[in-house]
Amino acid sequence: MTTRARPTQILVVLALINLVSYAARNALFAVYPALTARYHIDHAEIGFLQTVFMLPHAIATLPFGWAGDRYDRRRVIAIGLAIACVAGAAGAMTTSYTGLALTRAAVGFGTAAVVPVANSILGQLFDGSNKASRMAIFNLGLFFGGVVGVGTGMILGFPMVVIALAMPGVVLALVLVRLPVPVHPELSASSSLTQGLAVAGKRFFGDARVLLQIRTLRWVMASTTVMAFAAGGFGAWFLEFLEREKGLSKGQASTLFGLALFGGLGGVLAGGRISDAFRKRGPAGRLWTIVLGISLTAPAATAAILVPPGAGLYVAGVATMFFISWYHAPVAATVDDLAPARRSVAAQGLVIFTMHIIGTAPSSWVIGMVSDEWTLTDAMWVPTVALVVAATCMAIATRTFEVDASRARAGRTAAPVAL
Repeated sequence: MTTRARPTQILVVLALINLVSYAARNALFAVYPALTARYHIDHAEIGFLQTVFMLPHAIATLPFGWAGDRYDRRRVIAIGLAIACVAGAAGAMTTSYTGLALTRAAVGFGTAAVVPVANSILGQLFDGSNKASRMAIFNLGLFFGGVVGVGTGMILGFPMVVIALAMPGVVLALVLVRLPVPVHPELSASSSLTQGLAVAGKRFFGDARVLLQIRTLRWVMASTTVMAFAAGGFGAWFLEFLEREKGLSKGQASTLFGLALFGGLGGVLAGGRISDAFRKRGPAGRLWTIVLGISLTAPAATAAILVPPGAGLYVAGVATMFFISWYHAPVAATVDDLAPARRSVAAQGLVIFTMHIIGTAPSSWVIGMVSDEWTLTDAMWVPTVALVVAATCMAIATRTFEVDASRARAGRTAAPVAL
């Protein structure tokens, strides 16, 4: 027996799952002093904790993306979320830096199931001119998760923060598996999810080879990877930068960081709305929204590095996060537009894989090493310069988008019934 899908309800639950996922990812950002004291580590080793989180997170998007194209997408997300929750709670019991790093790696692995699979579900539910606006609501979880993760860390400290952020995920996983999420257009029921995961490694590379033949997707991947490096570097070190280089108190730095995160929330919504409006004016409108957002981020980030503490620093910090956040929903919608129907999750997974394995994973570590060698101010110029490269690659992608999106659209099948 089937039940009609309720798109808004599914969207809300997926957004909450995204929030929990990003809260777990950002759980350690506000507890760097506690980590230094407990594990006797330097800035490079603190930065490396985010790297060991992101490496398995990036790698796991490929098998999770492959599974999401072939099996019940609700269960794929729920399995990943369960892994992340158990591993997150286990982090509280570690007594060594190595043990903590291993639990962070497992959290990263589990949370990798969320974004690529959820983007595929939402792209199917809200296909049309308002797709990016709806995906923007899902991406609000990214910034609310940042606020929750950092705020919980400040209030509870380490290790209680990782326990507190693990519990909600279990509840949301149970809620998700009972929702009437629509069936994937090319769902195969020939084998179980467990059997499918066992052979995923043999097949998702075949999907990747097909997807990489799409020229526009290659340029989108190049741009988003460099953007991920910039965003990851800013996110991991901005709070420390405000305290150490700008001389702000912990309270002042936390206030500015919180305002910047809320600026990011506005940026996600604005990017979704603007990109849908631009899309109505031209096929590559969403991509031009991303180019504009990145181009405005670079001068805002430059101002944040150069201006002294005061109102100008607050404006520059919020503006940086506002403009850099425009890309989230338009990128997800664009990848869905470019992907063949039977590889929609794999396409999301492939883009996220390259973003994180090359971009986000090394960013905090690289900036930590540059900071140890020179100053954190010097290190913050690295992601700022990267923004120019990202904008250039995305501008190139606009040239072939219409042709590649038309080819993908021609192969789409009719919408299926709900589970």
